[in-house]
Amino acid sequence: MSVTHPLLKILKANILELYTEERVIHDYNLNLAPFCRRLEDIFTLGLKNGNNWFGKPSYWAWINKLPQQRNPSFDHTVHFVKDCLKTSTVDGKGRLFLRAALVKKNLDIVIALVKENPVLLETWYERDSIIGNEILSEIFISLLEQVKTITFSLNLKNASYLDVTWDIPVYKDYEFVPCEALGIHFIEVEGHMIVLSVDKGSVAAEDGKVQPGDVLDEMFGESLKDVKRGRVQELFQHYKGIPVYVSIIKAREYSGNIYRPLRTALHELSIDPLKHQDEENSEETNGIDCVKPPHTILEEEETEMTPVHGPDGSASYKVTYIGEYSLGSDGRVERIEDGVLKVLQSNNRKNLSVMIYLSETGIKVRSLSGDEEILNHSYTEVSACGRRTDYLQHFSYIAGETSCNLSKDFVCHVFHASSQELTKVILCAIANIQCCCRLQLFAILRLENVPGGQHT
Repeated sequence: MSVTHPLLKILKANILELYTEERVIHDYNLNLAPFCRRLEDIFTLGLKNGNNWFGKPSYWAWINKLPQQRNPSFDHTVHFVKDCLKTSTVDGKGRLFLRAALVKKNLDIVIALVKENPVLLETWYERDSIIGNEILSEIFISLLEQVKTITFSLNLKNASYLDVTWDIPVYKDYEFVPCEALGIHFIEVEGHMIVLSVDKGSVAAEDGKVQPGDVLDEMFGESLKDVKRGRVQELFQHYKGIPVYVSIIKAREYSGNIYRPLRTALHELSIDPLKHQDEENSEETNGIDCVKPPHTILEEEETEMTPVHGPDGSASYKVTYIGEYSLGSDGRVERIEDGVLKVLQSNNRKNLSVMIYLSETGIKVRSLSGDEEILNHSYTEVSACGRRTDYLQHFSYIAGETSCNLSKDFVCHVFHASSQELTKVILCAIANIQCCCRLQLFAILRLENVPGGQHT
């Protein structure tokens, strides 16, 4: 009879889910947190107190006791976690270690080292655990060997909330010009520097980089976790006259929702990042403009215009149609975020190889296998197009059952392209053609409202 364990089966499924995405896994990958939680479950299963009878059982405690100078990569990982000032609990240290070991591709070494030390293994694990069982631990190692074929590009600086959660916030590094003041007002809450307000017209307010509810995590490379408020001003004065380097934990997640560990504190401070974003959007011009929508330009530093067609002048592109999500009567561009997410999380993905055709009048999508027409929308039915910042090879457009101003049933259609560059080209093509169509319609309406005016 084969020996197995439910957690190992789930872990294997988690690994397969990672393989369905791009081979480089970033912090914003939706499958990362479930995978890491499963690793933690396995490391915690059957864990004893070891020699620490009064402390909480912790896998970091025994990892920290493994013999050093056996593997340089493992030693470096352990020292990195020990020296990190952003994690203070055994849970946080353990989670940071798992993330660092995934990046360094040495997680299998940890299990091999503890198996070589029977006394340590028996001290910390029950025999019916996965790590304490000879056969199950070998299966676990074989799965970790598969994990090593995946590249994890994780921001290990982003560790200030690992003490309380596996959910990783959006993390931004900014370089501001030398200045007398950044224009940021903040308060210390449970060891975190939360931004209360940002002065309009200040350096920090440029392009909305820093917003109320964000957390100051680092300044000039120094952690601000659990430091006194005065330390921020000391650093600013010490490095006065040079560019200001600041690392920010954003109040909003990749999905657009408020980051969960911040919700209680922001509520008590009467800070609503969602309302603040809506107020910023309302200040933008409502005029018709042929500049590409913000959702089609995702890199903050990007300034070059992207061509609307491929290098061969073609307006047809081979992509994968992932699926659709009904948005009801709301066809705003903001719905791109949750529309894409809902489709990617769905168990009913279509995953069809298709050609998307962009004509002067609309968008057509045909199946590559049977040349069947799957979608056909005129630009007057398309309300928005764009992509999420965490899935750059996925793009989508929102279309109604009739012209946008009359439609009551909008649907978000999601696609996957072979590269980020191709996604950008397609989105810019849709945005520019759609924009020109709207300008022509606007010109017709203006002409028809002029006495004696006519259109040919």
